[in-house]
Amino acid sequence: MSEIAVAVLLALSLAVALFSCIGLTFVRGYFNRLHYLAPVTTVSTTLLLAAVVVKYGWSQAAIKMFLIWGVLLLINSVLTHATARAARVRKLGHWTPDPKENIPGAGGSR
Repeated sequence: MSEIAVAVLLALSLAVALFSCIGLTFVRGYFNRLHYLAPVTTVSTTLLLAAVVVKYGWSQAAIKMFLIWGVLLLINSVLTHATARAARVRKLGHWTPDPKENIPGAGGSR
């Protein structure tokens, strides 16, 4: 029974990663593509953690997977923000919003 659960969890993890990659390929705009990276590092990794726990219990492998999951969960938002900021600096030469831009909460016009 646990082998079936592990196979289902791994298949779901693979499906999430595959759909994220497909979305990453077909979505237009660099900044829109950044949104498709989050499911891989959150949902897919959570499913992998669950598969390892079901297969081995809370052994050394599960604890290591839990640590990897935690690091990925924490670093995902920081890395996405840094990537978006670097792309903006490369495109515009600065990262601060212009007064002409319509960004809610940034002091621009609405």
